[in-house]
Amino acid sequence: MVKHLYLGIFIVLVAVFFRNVFAGKLPVPSDTLIGLYHPWLDQAATTNPAGVPFKNFLITDPIRQQIPWRKLVIDSWKNGTLPVWNPYNFSGTPLLANIQAGAFYPLNILFFLLPFIWAWTALIILQPLLGGIFMYLYLRNKKIHPGAAMLGSLAWAFGGFSIAWLTWGTIVQTALWFPLMLLAMDKGRGILLVIASSLAFFAGHAQVAFYIFLLAAFYGLRKNLKWFIAAAIATSIQWLPMLRELFHSSRIADPAAWLKEGWFLPWQNLVQFVAPDFFGNPATLNYWGVWNYGEFIGYIGILPLILALPLILALGPMSGYRILPGRDDE
Repeated sequence: MVKHLYLGIFIVLVAVFFRNVFAGKLPVPSDTLIGLYHPWLDQAATTNPAGVPFKNFLITDPIRQQIPWRKLVIDSWKNGTLPVWNPYNFSGTPLLANIQAGAFYPLNILFFLLPFIWAWTALIILQPLLGGIFMYLYLRNKKIHPGAAMLGSLAWAFGGFSIAWLTWGTIVQTALWFPLMLLAMDKGRGILLVIASSLAFFAGHAQVAFYIFLLAAFYGLRKNLKWFIAAAIATSIQWLPMLRELFHSSRIADPAAWLKEGWFLPWQNLVQFVAPDFFGNPATLNYWGVWNYGEFIGYIGILPLILALPLILALGPMSGYRILPGRDDE
């Protein structure tokens, strides 16, 4: 009964976080659309000659990319056609090969049940909700106290990374499946591992998918290799066309891109794990750090960090591997 109480508290906290949605507001940075871009900026010029205020210029990708791409995908599926091509970028660009469009993501079912904008809202809300629930179940399977498991869920669902990328609808949507992958490996549920891994890849962000697959491989590749291979085969419908087009990208074509400042985490930005706004914040237009605030934010909260640090130092690499000579970890 107690464990269900803590899980219930977590769900209530998610509802409180999204309380403005119940008042009719949307988790979409639409203020930047009107405040930064033509022709919407021009339409508001007569009533707002000084411009329309906007909160954060750094989170414009969702309204410029993720939402339009997903709308094209859903419209194509609803018309009974394969979402192969995006005619609105330049002279046209591949859409199916664009992993961020999420053409094969099973949670796209929401867009067939709800109006588009409310389906997108549900997709955003499900990120901390499902991610936190999966983390709670994973931690409870490790025999961790329900209260501690809830704290871990909160740190995972509402940490700096999750909040900074919340409105994208792809990045956190990819990451939320990671604890379910770990749970599946711990319980020896191969089919569940294939499903969670496939959902993580189809969710729409290759970089985050690469990170969590790499961590999952360290966690339990030896025992689960066949299931990872099965997941790779299941998702080939997405990554094959993606790889085919990837090498035409200007970012790939520039061999020196990885040498640019901000490509890797600068050592001084490690302070953001303790003080997320040490270099300022783009929402207050005073960020003075390297490149991009969101790229380097790893804050999970001071209390979770203090509680987790001794365990990290004690255990070292992922469990399931020999850490010190003569020592086996359960």
